[in-house]
Parts: sequence; C-alpha cells; structure tokens
Amino acid sequence: MATRRAAGSSGPVVAGPWPAAPTTPTSPTTPATPATAATAGTAAVPLPHPPRTGPHTDGPTDAEHAVPVATHVVDRPRLHARLERAVADAAMTLVVGPAGWGKTLLVGSWLAAGGDRGTAWVSLGAGHDEPRAFWAALARAVGPTAGPATAAALRRVELGPADPEELPGAFAHALRQAERPVVLVLDDLHEVTSPAVHAGLRSLVERPVPSLALVATTRHDPPWPRTRLLLAGLVAEVRPDDLAFLDDEAAALFAQLGVDAAADHVREMVARTGGWAAGMRLAALDLATRPDVDAAVAAFSGDAHSVSGYLLDEVLGRQPPELVTFLERISVVDLVSADLADAITGGTDGEALLAELSAAHLFVQALDHPGRWYRLHRLVLDVLRARPASRRDRRERHRRAADWFRQRGMPLEALRSAVRGELWALAAEVVAAHLALLVLRGSADEVIRVLGGIPEPVLLERPELATALAGARVAIGARTQVPSLLAAARRGAGALGERRQQRLAVHHSLIEAAHARARGDLDAVALAFRAVTLDVATLDRYGVLDAAIVPAVVLANLGTAELWTGDLAAADGHLREIADGAGPPTLPRVNAAAHLALLTCERGELDAAESRVRAVVATADAAGWSRMPQVAPAYLAMARLVLDRDEPGAGGSWLSRLAEVEEVAPEPHVELARSLALAARQDAAGDPEDALARLRAAGARAGSWTPPRPLAEQWRLGEADLLARTGNPDAARAVAARLGTPRTDGGRIAAARLLLHLGDAGVEEALGDTTASPLPRVRAGAGVVAALAAARAGDPERALTLLEDALLAAAPHGLRRPFLAEPALAEVLRRRVDLGSGAVGFAVDLLERRTGGPADHTPPRRALAEPLTEREATMLRYLASTLSNPEIAAELYVSVNTVKSHQRAVYRKLGTSGRRDAVRRARELELL
Repeated sequence: MATRRAAGSSGPVVAGPWPAAPTTPTSPTTPATPATAATAGTAAVPLPHPPRTGPHTDGPTDAEHAVPVATHVVDRPRLHARLERAVADAAMTLVVGPAGWGKTLLVGSWLAAGGDRGTAWVSLGAGHDEPRAFWAALARAVGPTAGPATAAALRRVELGPADPEELPGAFAHALRQAERPVVLVLDDLHEVTSPAVHAGLRSLVERPVPSLALVATTRHDPPWPRTRLLLAGLVAEVRPDDLAFLDDEAAALFAQLGVDAAADHVREMVARTGGWAAGMRLAALDLATRPDVDAAVAAFSGDAHSVSGYLLDEVLGRQPPELVTFLERISVVDLVSADLADAITGGTDGEALLAELSAAHLFVQALDHPGRWYRLHRLVLDVLRARPASRRDRRERHRRAADWFRQRGMPLEALRSAVRGELWALAAEVVAAHLALLVLRGSADEVIRVLGGIPEPVLLERPELATALAGARVAIGARTQVPSLLAAARRGAGALGERRQQRLAVHHSLIEAAHARARGDLDAVALAFRAVTLDVATLDRYGVLDAAIVPAVVLANLGTAELWTGDLAAADGHLREIADGAGPPTLPRVNAAAHLALLTCERGELDAAESRVRAVVATADAAGWSRMPQVAPAYLAMARLVLDRDEPGAGGSWLSRLAEVEEVAPEPHVELARSLALAARQDAAGDPEDALARLRAAGARAGSWTPPRPLAEQWRLGEADLLARTGNPDAARAVAARLGTPRTDGGRIAAARLLLHLGDAGVEEALGDTTASPLPRVRAGAGVVAALAAARAGDPERALTLLEDALLAAAPHGLRRPFLAEPALAEVLRRRVDLGSGAVGFAVDLLERRTGGPADHTPPRRALAEPLTEREATMLRYLASTLSNPEIAAELYVSVNTVKSHQRAVYRKLGTSGRRDAVRRARELELL
C-alpha cells in the first residue's frame, strides 16, 4: 500500500442544521431495504440482500462487522482494478451512489477477491452518530487484523480518552503501529451526520496513516471540501457513472437470469436506463416473463419514448388496481410518510402499503433518516404524474398535502404543494404567514424557485405572492425586480382585508429596509426598521406566524446600521441581544454575530473578535451561507485583525472570501471597507503608492453614493495621509479640508496623524480626549500619535508616559499596527524598554519587528510559578514551529478551539501575550 501525502486541515466542517424532511424516531418495524440488481464490481441476480449477521459475539464477527456475501454475480474486473488503484493512491475511497447501484456488494466482492492486506468492516447506523460509539466501533473492527501491539492500543481507544476530541488522534496513533496494511470499510457512511464524527474522520483523511486505507460507501457526499481533497490526491471516488452497466456486463446479467436477448436489444436497454442497476433489474424482471423477447424489446424500443417509462408502465399495469391507485394519489409529493399518505388518500392503510412497496423495492425507497419517510422512484413519479387525472381531483390531493404540511410546521413543503396544485390563494396565505421564517432560515433560494412556477400575471395580481418574491430576492442580496414587485403588491393591497394589509405592511417595511441596506443607505435602514412593531402579540394578530423572528430581524439590522454609522454603544446592545440568544441558526443571528465580531475588532479586542469570527464562519459554512451578505462583516473583521497583529500574509484568504460575497450580493459600505483593508495591507507592505491607487479606485466605484460618516472619515483621511507621505502635502490638506471636522474617534486620530506627518501644529487639539478612551484601539492609536507629538515638541517624559499608556492598552490584545505604522516611534519605544514597562515583552516584540532583528533589551528571567502540563509542553513545541493553528490541530487530531485553549494556558503561565513572545520566553527559560 503506497504512502500518501497529507494536506493541511481547514478546520472542522459542520453539517447543515436543516433536514430535508422531518426527523422523528424510526420505528423498529421499518422494513429493511433489499438489494437491487447489481454491484459495480459484480452484478448480482435479484436476490434478497445478503444477511449482515453472524454469531453474536463481542468481536468483529458481530453483525456490525460482518462483510456482506455476494452470490450469483457477474464479474466486472474493471471496477475491482479501479478500487485497487484508488486504495493504493488515496487515503479515502468513496463509493457514492443512490440506492440501487450496488455499492455494498461491490466492496464486499472486491474484499472477497483477496489480497495481501488485513480487512475490517463496519456497518454504520444511527447509533454511530456519537463520537465515542463511532470510534469504538472502528477500533473493534480493526483490532484483530492489525497485530497485537495495535490491538492493545485500540482497546484503549474503545475505553475512550477523557476528551472525545482526542479519539481520532488515539485511533491514528494506534494504527501507526500496525504490522500489516489494513483496509477499513465504512458501509453506509450517509447514516452518520454528527459534525464531530465527520471532523475527526476528515482529519484521518487529511493526515493519513500510511498503513490504513479507508473505503466508504455512501448515498451522498460527506460534508467535506470534496474538490480540495480530490485535487490533493487524498480522496478517490467511484461514482454512478462508473457503477453503470456496460453492454457486455448487462448481457451477462440477462443470461444469468435466463433472458435470451440479442446484443442490439441489450445495447438499447443499457442506453435507455443509463446502465442503472435497478433499471436493469426492472428490464430483466419484465423480459423474463415474456414468451417472445424479440417482440417485447421491439415494443419498447419502437414506439415508447423511454424504456424506463415503458418498463414501469408495464410493471405497474400488472399490479393490483388498489395498489396502483394508492401510488397515483400519493405521487403529488416527492417524500411521503404513512400519516401523510393517509391524509392525501383519505385511507388508513398507508403504513402497510408503504412498507410492502419498500420491501419489494420496485417503486418506493425507505429513506435513511428516521421518521419512516419514503421516496418514490423518480421514474415512477414521472410515469404516475403523466397519467390523465381530473384537475379537480389533482388539486384536492395537493390541497390535502399542503394542509398536512402546514399543520406540522413545514411551510416550504406546504407552499410547494399549493403551487403545484395551482392553489394560488392557499399559496399566498402560506407564504405570507411564514415569509420571515422561510427567507431568514436560508430557504430564500428555494422560495424563489417555487414561486418561479407561478405564471407572472398571477404572481403580480396577488400582493402577498409578489411581496414574498421580493423578500426572497432581497434575502439573497439581489436588487433587481424588488421595486417593481413591491409596487405591484401596493397596487393590489387595497383589495385585502385589514388584517392582511397590516401583515403586508410589516413585510414591506422589512423588505424596504433590507433593500436600503443593499443600496448602502444605512440611515434609511434604521428609519425603516424602527417603523416595525416588536410586539409579538401584535404580529400574531396580523397573522405573522413565527412572529418571534421579526424582532430578531429588526434588532440585528438596527445594530448593523448603528455600527456602520458609528453608534457603537447602541450597536453593541442590539447585536449582542440577537447574536448571543438561544435557538437554531438563522440569518438574523448570523448577521448579528458577524457584525458583533466586526464591532469587537473595531474596539481593538482582537482575540475576542477572532473567536466570534470563527464561530460565525463555522455556522455559515455548515448551513451553506458562506457567500451570503450577512457573513461578510466576519471576513472583514478577520482581514483587519490579522493586519492589526502584523500578520498581513494571513489576510489574503479572508479578503478573497469577502470578494466572493461581493460578487454575489454587493453592499456599497462593505465594498468600500474591503478597499480600505486592501489599501492598509499594501501600505503595511511598504507600497503606499498602490494603497493610494486603491483608495482612488474605490472613490470611482462609489460614484454618487455617500458613505456613512465613519467610513468617509477613514477613507478620506487615509487618502490624505498617503498623499502627505508620498510628497504631496497640498493635495493632502485639500482632501482633509473637503471632509471637514472629524466627528468620530477614529477620524480624530486620523486627522491628528495627518497633522503630525505634515508637520503642522494642533495635533493634541485634534486628538481631544481620545487618549483617555476605554477602547483599546482608540487609546493605543491616540497614545502613539500623542507620544510622537510630545517627542517632537521636546517633552520626552510626556512622550514616554503616553507611550506606556498606549502599550498597556494594546498589549493584552496583540494590537501592533498602531505602533508599527509609525517608523519615528522606534527611538521612543527603545527608551521606554530601557526604562522598563508594564508590557515589556510586547514592547520588545514591537522593536524586533520594527528593526528586523533582536532588540537590545530582553525581559528579566524568572522561573515559572506554575509548571506546564504535558499537553501544554507539547503545545509549546508546536508553537515554536511554523505550523498554523489549523495545521497544529490536524497534527494532534483536535479542534482549533482546543489548540487555542492550550495556547492561552501556555501564554498565561509564561506571562506573555502572543505566540512569538511565548517562544522567546520559553527559550530564555530553557523550556525549548
């Protein structure tokens, strides 16, 4: 088995929180799903699924670890060879495909073919969704195959370390001792949805163990960064296109079934079914009953528009009429449960009929998630929905389905059924009652798709439908059509009753405010949102269901507007109330959390800001919201704080993420803030001309738009300062004069810095009381400028005092940029270090960064009052490396948050505030 290279981890991937269907406990009587026609490595005769049972023991012969037995198969050596190559080259081989493609039997038959390797099998189920159960199952499976030393180590994994996050690392460590290569098969990986389990499993893929090859069968891709892992060579795949039957394989299958079909007939069947195993099985079942195969093939290959439709029609035609009627009636929905089936049909036998159909595996698939939900085969649905039916009967079935979904709190499914049934009044009521919830929990794209099925005249004639489409478009950051849709809704609002008009007015205020935000009109945002009532009881009377989400929308966006317009205290209150609230993720909560991260960064509290950013990004990535405008402030905060820490190289990826959002849903204020961050990055890299060009380009893009005052001051005074430092003082003064007197603390500091660089008087007057600000960024920035002004004025003692105050404000947060941005500060800083400082480690670090070499002064040595633990000592060694936190987490098979927790403990015990300080201090104490 080849040794494979590793790729860096990008942090845990968290599964999305919104299931496609209700998830309630599975009944123990839910029938198992039999196997379909074939595997990819072997093609099976349509027999029941091989049993996964064995003698009941505590060892790997238990059902959990029994390899399926493949019998009556057609050899397909091309796919055995493909698996051999994949296992040799990649850390994980995924065999991916829907039910009916023979994934499990492929892997089972490949293992049965032998090879010089140990093999282990785990059949996954809902019980493996807990990390300890998952890793214990893997340890039990692998232990007997990998040698005594590995088995002993894996028994310790079964017992489990104190911290579940350490399980993947313990498992990997045990496998590194394996005496022979091991292939570990994870059958039905789609059964596992736990983010913690997937994060640990992905760490094994990204940091592969040379003696371990992982193979997983799954009905869908795991929640990992698939493209990156494929490009890195860490994952190989066998997908439905690979599993599809070729002509010679289909001929061999038909021959085994006793079907005498000519080569051209076989080719026709393969072409029409796409080589799908279940489709081939249906063809074989049908043809096996025909006395004249040539005539049967000629019938469907001649005048039928698709062989799949013909086969299903023929098979359906031979079923009991009551069964066919049942299928026709429930075909109005894609997913069905027994209760829903009874609601649609008016019967009481839905449970029994669905179980029978699922066991036959011809028309219905039992879904993998709990709740006894079933999916009709796509081909069956197409045939059934194409059959003639009265419009009245069809609409009634859709109405019953929509009512059932509404009663169970499934508004999107209710809306879909109402639109399919052309029940326009019902669709309008559903979407109007649940609009806020639908578009703010990430379903806006689907709402747009569903409403796209309504004829435009109908849509524009119904105010609530037009409003819903406008709201959904605004939620994804789109501006087109919104004004015209709202105008159409207002024209028709007079025909509604008072209660519906009041509800419509609430929705219009929310949409207009969101549209104003997309235009960058933050004052209009605040004005519109303040017009919306926050009283849930009043909203309930208007018919706004899920009314509690409306105050969340209002307060989160009020906080957003207040932050960008400079009212940080009010913004903090509104944003924190929503961001730190309980409940499932929603876009208002993500919006509030992202802006709170930016606000925290604006204050200069960098560690707290990073913690909030990481949480926002994890939630957004898991929910599929990473390119939503609500997440953009988190990316901006991270790009700013890495520059504040003097880690400019780390900001590129965050600015790229921000650019991706702006491509989809641009907001002018965010675009300008991104330009300012890019300019600051270029200035820090020693290219003020490029920084100036970026600011001027930002002005050209802004056109006639007026930025909020804090952004305008940062932009114009930044441009003026760059002009002053690149030899154009007159232009600098002109730009500053056009802006007028600054109104924000950041603007006052920027104006004072400009005066300092121009050599003009009035620096301390411009600063005002900013040197006494409680905010670390303001206090540090003002202190640096004031210290330089005092030194220039010939008052070194005052300069040193002001600098010490700035250092004490900045050191706990690692806020370096205000000091490093001023070359003239080096001499004052050196004197401050020589005389002593309460933040001497931070000051020495600044000197080293400024001079590019070791400072003349080092902090006094002292022994550690509290020794490092073993884990902290390990962390200290990693801190001395060049690995990033995600890479350290991957090496240790733990989360980034765990790494940070250990790092904070190390910093505290060493009396330092950052990584570089900690490493230097550890070397002084001979700990490294």
